[in-house]
Amino acid sequence: MTFTAFIITLCIVVICASTTLTMTNEPPFWMVLSVCLFTYPLSTVLLRLPELGNIGGGVVGEWSVRLAVVSAVTALLSFFIGNGGRGARTRAAD
Repeated sequence: MTFTAFIITLCIVVICASTTLTMTNEPPFWMVLSVCLFTYPLSTVLLRLPELGNIGGGVVGEWSVRLAVVSAVTALLSFFIGNGGRGARTRAAD
């Protein structure tokens, strides 16, 4: 397995895990939009690192890294901001 294929596979795992966590906490749209705007420059800096130099040359590898960063940051923020970090939401007793 080449390094690029390994990174793409790792990014897919991160995207799936982050999406599962994000779906259970349902972050607001403004938070997802702000994460996308913030992480694009961050992922650009990551792709310029010498360790990820081979990944930045291909479109699939580049966008898998970008989507993994967006997914991971959105999942973390939705966990801490979405419901106060209390885990699953509970229904108030009537």
